[in-house]
Amino acid sequence: IQFGAIAAIIPICWSQFGLMLRGVLGRDPRGLRLLRNLAIAFVPSAGLGLLIHDWIDENLYSIGAVVFGLIGGSLLMFLAQGWGSTNAREQAYRTEMSALGALGVGIAQCFAMWPGTSRPMMTIVGGYFAGLPPGPAAGFSFLLGFATLTAATLYKTARSGELILQVFGWQNVLLGIVVAGVTASLSVRFFVKLLLEKGLAPFAWYRIGL
Repeated sequence: IQFGAIAAIIPICWSQFGLMLRGVLGRDPRGLRLLRNLAIAFVPSAGLGLLIHDWIDENLYSIGAVVFGLIGGSLLMFLAQGWGSTNAREQAYRTEMSALGALGVGIAQCFAMWPGTSRPMMTIVGGYFAGLPPGPAAGFSFLLGFATLTAATLYKTARSGELILQVFGWQNVLLGIVVAGVTASLSVRFFVKLLLEKGLAPFAWYRIGL
């Protein structure tokens, strides 16, 4: 059903896809830099995920681990919010980051493998620390999420897709994809609006309450 959530990201990232295509065609150097940054940020979690995926499933899915991820992530969000406020003037007009900043976002995404941590949260926090304002940080997070989740979902589908269809039936799987797509589309728009208006703090308090 993750394919539904992935599909919901496509309209949000459409302009960035176009920018990268123009970069590949030699028409826009910004698009080529964006594609470079996306590749740099994708590699760490892709490599580490293949190495420790099974270990995470076997050892980290517990209530204590999830609580630790929720609270620890909240504290990191407050820290990033303070960092962004302190450097707001420098961040205000930035729309892209360096290759080193992209690597930092990619490393941050690796920590999202810890249950309860949240992949969007870690990559947006990484974008804050890389010097991006909230809007571009969220945009790069969604773009990286499209690449990462597509790769992970294709991998899991290849491993378990046939078994899933046998157990649940294609009708239920298709229904799950549609529902995931609709709810992801609605929640992402709400998420972006709240992030731009209030920053990370509301999400950090929500995680603490949860």
